[in-house]
Amino acid sequence: MINTKYNSDISGERYSRQLSIPGWGAEAQDRIAESHIGIAGAGGLGSPAALYLTAAGIGAITICDSHQVDISNLNRQILYTTGDIGAEKTVQAKERLSALNPEIRIETFQGRITDDNITEVFSGCDMILDCLDNLESRLMLNRYCWDAGVPLLHAGIREFYGELMLINPPDTPCLACFLPESELKKEGPPPVSGPVAGVLGSLQAVEALKLLGRISPCGSEGKLLLVDLLSVNLETVDIARRPDCRVCGGNEPRVKL
Repeated sequence: MINTKYNSDISGERYSRQLSIPGWGAEAQDRIAESHIGIAGAGGLGSPAALYLTAAGIGAITICDSHQVDISNLNRQILYTTGDIGAEKTVQAKERLSALNPEIRIETFQGRITDDNITEVFSGCDMILDCLDNLESRLMLNRYCWDAGVPLLHAGIREFYGELMLINPPDTPCLACFLPESELKKEGPPPVSGPVAGVLGSLQAVEALKLLGRISPCGSEGKLLLVDLLSVNLETVDIARRPDCRVCGGNEPRVKL
């Protein structure tokens, strides 16, 4: 077990508003408290996702990022302040999250995730959140999660738009089915409105809690949720597995009893 059960006097009061949600309750909270989640990228998406997962009582979080806080981050990366400029993101993230909820175990990796270290970095994680900002690293994370059988919750943002999808091996298509390596291209940092990052990162936290707590089916499992916050419109697109996908092609979904 990663963490103490939720039902100490302090924790019971801390989580009382979510424990009263129909379908949540003690068993779901215990499952959440026993879960270990990885967050790849402690930026615009990773900041709100980490804050809400910490507040909800997730047992442990591994946060990975290779950057220092820059002033251009501060329109959307709400884990950091002006005084943090120049500091390593993972160090500041751990400090803020531990202050929010000292019951949570926070592990950090300051550096770039590679094929050589990814297994060690995310060892023991029950689920990983893709909060990255480049396709090459996303596809590497996708390959690792598929091979390890670990659910991957992808999100991406640009301008006033976002997308979300839960990849749950081997039941769903993988990220490479709709973001193939042929789409790799060099481009600068994407323009983005800060609140859009908050919305998509919060959606990641909601879907993660539902899955890990077994509270409710995840609406993003195997489906791409497209979020248009310019016109305030949500659309769900069915994603089909590509038979020629080099990651998941030829894999059959589990038979659900």
